[in-house]
Amino acid sequence: MSQFDFPPQEKPLGESGATISVEILEQIKEDLRDLFRSADDPTAILLQTMESEEFKAVVPSELINDVRERLQALTFENEDDFVTKVISVITPVLKITKRGKTDIIKQVGREMFTPADIEATSAIIKESGAKKIYVVGNTGSGKTTFARELSREVAYKNIDIDQWFQIFRQEQKHEATGLKELVAYILEKEKPPFIINHADLLRQDLIEDADLVVFLNPKKEEQLKSHQLRTESGAEGEWKNVSTDDYELIAAQNIAKLELLGGEIKYQNEKSGTSVLVIGSN
Repeated sequence: MSQFDFPPQEKPLGESGATISVEILEQIKEDLRDLFRSADDPTAILLQTMESEEFKAVVPSELINDVRERLQALTFENEDDFVTKVISVITPVLKITKRGKTDIIKQVGREMFTPADIEATSAIIKESGAKKIYVVGNTGSGKTTFARELSREVAYKNIDIDQWFQIFRQEQKHEATGLKELVAYILEKEKPPFIINHADLLRQDLIEDADLVVFLNPKKEEQLKSHQLRTESGAEGEWKNVSTDDYELIAAQNIAKLELLGGEIKYQNEKSGTSVLVIGSN
């Protein structure tokens, strides 16, 4: 999911009440910061997004042309300047679209990961000196939100794999053949410390070099709530290919893979299903 590639809102541009929530705006700013730190040409990634058929189906062509021209003319001095100027350019688009990503869904009243889980993981990272942090778990388990909040807590770079699919396409001029090729490309460009998350990192044996693994395994009913919320929001993504009947099987596969990694479990929260495994440190 890109910075502004979202399903339409109920109220289009120009109608009273078409606003951008503070939560969504802050999430987009975080995404733009990640993009600036990761891509050789962050503006090109934004322009690439605007060429998608999904985007064109939502946003009027006149507005697309205007935003494209303004993005192409954009110059910036640093990260803050980039974020501020891009937000000013894409605000008209944001007013007629809504965020499809579900990583801003409130976890209040739900037995997902907790602030205590973030705090405990942060303390373990600082104590162990771990630099390569992998957050894994089933789709809808809260990985993206956990990784983002943890990255703020420990001041590590947050690597958004969904965003990196776009970066790879723009920089390599072709699609990544799969997650393995993409992760290899990311690790070639990005140096630790970092935090990276994806549902299939563990099952595809792509975390052998991890210093620390966070496994999120909330109760199935909580993951089903996330699935329902994503469906209702019109979100897109690989999660749609995962049958809700497979959640328990995938969790079992992840646990089996974790056991093969070795290491030492430093933290477990049975209620939220969060576990922290230290494998090594640099």
